[in-house]
Amino acid sequence: MKLKEDKCPLCGRKVEEYGLCHECLGLINREPAYYYDIEGLDDLIVCSTYSGIMRRLIIDFKFKGKVSYGEIIAEIMTEKILDKNLNKEVITFVPMHKNKEGERGYNQSKLLAEKIAGNLDLSCQDIFEKLRDTKFQVGLKKLDREENLRDAFKVKSYAEEIIIVDDVITTGATIAELTKIAKEAGIKKSDCTNCSHRNSLVL
Repeated sequence: MKLKEDKCPLCGRKVEEYGLCHECLGLINREPAYYYDIEGLDDLIVCSTYSGIMRRLIIDFKFKGKVSYGEIIAEIMTEKILDKNLNKEVITFVPMHKNKEGERGYNQSKLLAEKIAGNLDLSCQDIFEKLRDTKFQVGLKKLDREENLRDAFKVKSYAEEIIIVDDVITTGATIAELTKIAKEAGIKKSDCTNCSHRNSLVL
């Protein structure tokens, strides 16, 4: 898949694939080693490690308003979903609380989900809602992350099979909580795709 830009936004070289030049794309580890044991999750796709070029893309996309970088990330994530041959009826995303989304101006996971859904000709729906404004997960230990998210979400609409889109996975606490409430709501199958992970091995 190719984006329309002729020049790589990171270095100015000629674009080859996914909106990046051959050199920058080659610096992204698109075959990361990872292990997450998340109860109830049917499949997990992690597209890269949170380092180097991918880390820069995510930070600029998430915190610096460079929403066009989301298209690059979404193209890479789409390829991974196609490789896995996942054909779920609904693409969804990790919700933000309205306070944080208002401060940032957008939910980065929702933008990724909408682009991926468009690429795959699938529906993108708001399946989940965040009920309270939790602490940032970065810096919290695994058990503290789980407690921070307990009862923080609800299912507000139904689909039989879903793919949950998120940006970065660390311990998997957020996805574990969403998967749990999805199963409780009768959603039959939940997969998840993340553009990167912070650790090479998480037990």
